[in-house]
Amino acid sequence: MSKRVKTPWGRLAYLLSALAIVACGHDDPPVATTITAAGSTSLTGTVGLAVSTVPTVSIKDQKGKALAGIWVRWTPSAGQIGNDSSRTDAAGSASALSWTLGTAVGAQTLSASATGLGAVTFTVDAKAGAVRVLAQLAAAQTAAVGSTLTTPPSVRATDQFGNPVPNVAITFAVATGAGSITGGTQTTNASGLATVGSWKLGTLAGTQTLRADAIDGGAFTTVTAIATSAPAFEIVVIDAGAPTGSTGKRLCTSPVIAIRDVYGNGVGQLPVTFVPAAGSGTVTGGGTVVTANNNGYATIGAWILGATGTQTLVASTTALPGKQVVFTPTLVAAAGYSICARFVGDGGTPRQRQAISSAVAKWQRAIVGHVQTTHLTEAAARCVDGIPAIDEDVEDLLLFVQLAAIDGPKGIIGQAAPCDVHLPSGLTLMGFLQLDVADLDLMLNEGTLDNVVLHEIGHILGIGTLWNFRRSLLVGSVAGGGTDPYFAGASARDQFALLLSPYTGTPVPVENCVGITGCGAGTRDSHWRKSVFNTELMQGYSNPTMPMSRVTVGSLADLGYTVNLGGADPFTLASALRDSEAAPVGREMVNDVADTPIWGVEKNGAHTLIRPSRNPLKR
Repeated sequence: MSKRVKTPWGRLAYLLSALAIVACGHDDPPVATTITAAGSTSLTGTVGLAVSTVPTVSIKDQKGKALAGIWVRWTPSAGQIGNDSSRTDAAGSASALSWTLGTAVGAQTLSASATGLGAVTFTVDAKAGAVRVLAQLAAAQTAAVGSTLTTPPSVRATDQFGNPVPNVAITFAVATGAGSITGGTQTTNASGLATVGSWKLGTLAGTQTLRADAIDGGAFTTVTAIATSAPAFEIVVIDAGAPTGSTGKRLCTSPVIAIRDVYGNGVGQLPVTFVPAAGSGTVTGGGTVVTANNNGYATIGAWILGATGTQTLVASTTALPGKQVVFTPTLVAAAGYSICARFVGDGGTPRQRQAISSAVAKWQRAIVGHVQTTHLTEAAARCVDGIPAIDEDVEDLLLFVQLAAIDGPKGIIGQAAPCDVHLPSGLTLMGFLQLDVADLDLMLNEGTLDNVVLHEIGHILGIGTLWNFRRSLLVGSVAGGGTDPYFAGASARDQFALLLSPYTGTPVPVENCVGITGCGAGTRDSHWRKSVFNTELMQGYSNPTMPMSRVTVGSLADLGYTVNLGGADPFTLASALRDSEAAPVGREMVNDVADTPIWGVEKNGAHTLIRPSRNPLKR
């Protein structure tokens, strides 16, 4: 046992030692020392979406204890965060609340920093989103029908931000053109590309397509190729031209040929030479033309016949050595009534040309007397766009036929009008007929094409168009304020009386649109009244059966034509009225009478504007 220190210095030393012991028993103040990630700094996510794990950091002091109330700043390299700064909680934790990634694939970072400390960086390898767009990678290739494309086409899969999407299953299938493919199911590569194994085009020239579908997501696209015709294989006759002609006169319609490949496609841009035999007249344009790209057609501008009994024109092409076609119309003396119908623009299919030729033949059976030979000189498109310049003698009627885009399906299916009349007779010299290309298939399917063409040529001849042109054949027109219009021609009225009609009104009734839904200004005043005539040719609604009555032929006599009533079809008004309730109304031939200017032309070609148009090409 030690002895107690008694000296003053000893008591001082003892006191200092005690104070030191007490001092060593207190903690230093806490200081933020470390900032660390609460979890992994390598995250996963999809562009444009919030990451599933919210970035969080932890801050501790020098003794490793959690510190509350420390501000943490969040700085993203891309995208948006819920809060750009936050304080640590009692557990020393702070988070960005949320992190929505930017729109570019690849590495994106979010930095967390606090004053006096380093930074913690979170990294996301942002992946592309779902496939939203499939697109053909390159422009449409062009290759011959039946061939395999040199470069199989590719599509690119991208998300809503345009990022390529890899590892997506894409299926390819032939959509149009009847071709074939290999490797129809592919997977997109790192660049989002998928390439079909191969594509062999079908045998139909024109646009051919594949459809590409992303199996997941529903995105699809159309892949296009242009199939060109194969090499020339044959030369065929499309139209032999007018079967007859007169010595020294232009053949009404010129022969038309087509050059086709082995699959029947027209071959364009090939030279065709038309050469008349000795004594067979001359052709315009030097006799050499180039086939059209769309159908392989070729025709000369005009063939002026010679004086021999047999006329021969030979068509050939250097693309098919040894192959040719020969045309031989018959020379006849000019007699009767002549209608010269010519296609302009697209030459029409054989079926469409047949509708024109059949209608012309029927009207020529009804009208039998020659009207006049008039020299017609016209600038191109004087009457309507597309009609070429004219400088020739016209026998009776020159008719131009156009297949045109008018107003889309089920509107105006056709329209026609006279453009020039012979003087002094006032009968039609030149007119035009347009058929809407959007309705051609519809008319064929409904069985009305031939009747529509026949009907429209009736308007060109003057039915409903020349009644009050230098004449007074239409009385009480609706346009003039009447409600019961009628045709006052004596011949038509005589034929109306012979048709055993129970109709008690004033003959011959003209359409007033009473009781017919949708009947409009393009139908009234220019057609026979449907409630009386039912489906007769010159009422205003198309039907598969539309007989040409003796009333219609008689009305032509009232206009001034020499007619053959025997050219009419069997028809009675009694049966028409009896069947009118059961028969379908048909499709209104809306606005089929075009409002064009009418010029009078003397035999020597002198022109006089007789009636200007008020509303061109629409009645």
